Amino acid sequence: MTLSSALEDFESNTLEAVPGLLGKLSYTSSLHDGSGAYRHWGLEKVYGADAAQRAISSAHRMLLSQVLKTPLPVLLDDLRTSCGEEQRAETEFLCSLTETRSLPKPIPPASPGHLRSVLHALSALLENRHAASPRGA
Repeated sequence: MTLSSALEDFESNTLEAVPGLLGKLSYTSSLHDGSGAYRHWGLEKVYGADAAQRAISSAHRMLLSQVLKTPLPVLLDDLRTSCGEEQRAETEFLCSLTETRSLPKPIPPASPGHLRSVLHALSALLENRHAASPRGA
């Protein structure tokens, strides 16, 4: 199959291998330097730095939009999948998503607050889940 763009390549070859929607957001965020630049050696080598930058930035915005549109119960289930492969605690994983590099540039003004609200709600649901199922039960 021939891919027609860096975005298609990034989505089908890179993001497809990352489990969970939140996992994909976390991975894409890890490619972001916080000031707007993304680094992905393979994509840059094949498509050039500018095309790779545009592709990852576009994917990052789409992933953030998907997360913000996804119902909380679905995200709560996704959380287990997303951090399972990294062997990280769910709360630690959520904390890593609150970093400013998790947000693509440019971003709509309401998105940072919306993401913080979603992550806070997920943290509260996790806390509630753990309190409802005491250890040893």
